[in-house]
Amino acid sequence: MSCRGLWPGSIALLMLMLCSPPVSAQNRRGTDEARLLRAAAAHESRGDFDAAEVALRELLEADPSSSGGLFALERVLRAKGETEQILPVVDAFLARDATSSGVRYLKLRVLAEFDLLDAVEHEAELWFDLEQASEVPYREVARVYERAFGSERALRVLRRGREAAGGDALALEIGDLLAAMDDRDGAVDEWALAIGDDGAQTTAIARRVQGLTHGRDAAGRRLVRALARSDLLPRRRAGARIALDLGLGAEALDLSKEVASNLNGRAREMFLNDVARRARDQDLVQTASWALSELGSDASTPAQRRQFDQRILDVALAAADTSAALTAQRRIAASFSAGSVDRRRATAQVIRLEGVGAEPGRLRQLLGDFRDEFPNAPELDDLAATVAAGLLARSDAAGAAAVLEGIEGPRSSVERAYLLFDAGEVEEGRQALLFALPGLEPSDATEVIQLVGLMGRLSTKGVQLLATAGVQAHRGQSSQAAAMLSEGAESLGQDERPPVLAEAARIAQRADLLSEAALIRERILSEFPDSPEVGEAALALARYRAASRDGVDAAIALLEDLIISRPNAAVVPDARVELERLRGRGG
Repeated sequence: MSCRGLWPGSIALLMLMLCSPPVSAQNRRGTDEARLLRAAAAHESRGDFDAAEVALRELLEADPSSSGGLFALERVLRAKGETEQILPVVDAFLARDATSSGVRYLKLRVLAEFDLLDAVEHEAELWFDLEQASEVPYREVARVYERAFGSERALRVLRRGREAAGGDALALEIGDLLAAMDDRDGAVDEWALAIGDDGAQTTAIARRVQGLTHGRDAAGRRLVRALARSDLLPRRRAGARIALDLGLGAEALDLSKEVASNLNGRAREMFLNDVARRARDQDLVQTASWALSELGSDASTPAQRRQFDQRILDVALAAADTSAALTAQRRIAASFSAGSVDRRRATAQVIRLEGVGAEPGRLRQLLGDFRDEFPNAPELDDLAATVAAGLLARSDAAGAAAVLEGIEGPRSSVERAYLLFDAGEVEEGRQALLFALPGLEPSDATEVIQLVGLMGRLSTKGVQLLATAGVQAHRGQSSQAAAMLSEGAESLGQDERPPVLAEAARIAQRADLLSEAALIRERILSEFPDSPEVGEAALALARYRAASRDGVDAAIALLEDLIISRPNAAVVPDARVELERLRGRGG
């Protein structure tokens, strides 16, 4: 064939066509490889490893550079217990592709498995010479050396690799190895380098610190301090994120503030939202509140600002941080126009939050201001009761009475009743409770009904004892109140003791003093087995005992005895349900 008259480009194309294998031949090789790999996989799945080996050797004989065939053959030979036979196949592969890191690592691993340590060192040096400035051979060799020669040899390989590659190369691997060698500070210093100038490895490093079995907080603080000293903003930002993820409150807040001061616009907004989310997840209320406040300060309208304050409020309440919640709630209230319904409701919530810990004078002032601004507010009954209860808990009975003056409603009537009890005016207090009943929520009404009904059945001495203990319980002194009733019952008539003890148990139960309640109920069952209070006591005691696995059998016995001995008792339907549940749990 003559090349005269052809363009130079056409000559080149012609030469390429003459020198290259036909496309059909390339496709055929690919088809053959896929066919043999599928056949080998099918044999392997059936446990026919000899047939799988035959197929894979046929493939590798035709194409020694098939990495898929090579790794599949290593797996099959390992299953047969003949792993060392892969070495000649590996050498054939490397003769054609000397730079395949996966295959070189495979050879090192197999040599180490068979304790051919001189060969391991020889192959490692060959690999180092082949890729002198690359991190890869040092990283992979170190993995083998750690198992074959120990951590110190592996560490020397990694540090040699750093010298060859330059900079902070292999910092992640060096850090991991130092952590395994229990050099926590050394590991942290390397991990600080591994995060990079752009902070790309932040998540990976944070996970490593979180995974430390001891000294996690100290390691985290060391890492955050190292990042905070950086001149590069991405590294300082990484430090803030790690401090947040590790729950390091003070460090997270300080570094987040510093980073935010160097950001503008959308970047700052995204950073603050991320800080708020991570801080909320770690219950870092102060940091979350700060980030949300910063976002709120950029709001263009009061409504937008309220959205951020509401988020602050939710975070603070979830973490039981009343101070932060109050600050946010006050801003929410102040954002509404004077005299509006929204302002009234928000201000009422401020008073409820203040009732937890404010001084008596502060509470009275808050309620007085609210009454002046909203004289007919429906919240007044609830707020007056909240403030009165707070004052009564602080032994300020006179202040509580003054707060309730002129307020009519179910909750204020209940508070007024306890003030009357405290003043010795027991019958007047009982009448106040009866007046409150129609407006109370069912859960509150049940407690009042039990108390009022019991007072109607007791002697004057018993009623006085009940009223005094009721005041104590209302003030948060439930253990003392239950003890007072338990001890005072001894001085009452035989018929009065069981109901008084039952009330003592209820007081303890409502305060989550479960063991105290159980002891009182055991006393009812043992001392007053024929009293009407036995049914309630037995059911409650069975539930208490069933809360522990060791007590299930005793609980079942209690319920069975209750159902058999008192089939018409009001609690028997509940007892049957509880018994079936416990029997199913036992099975």
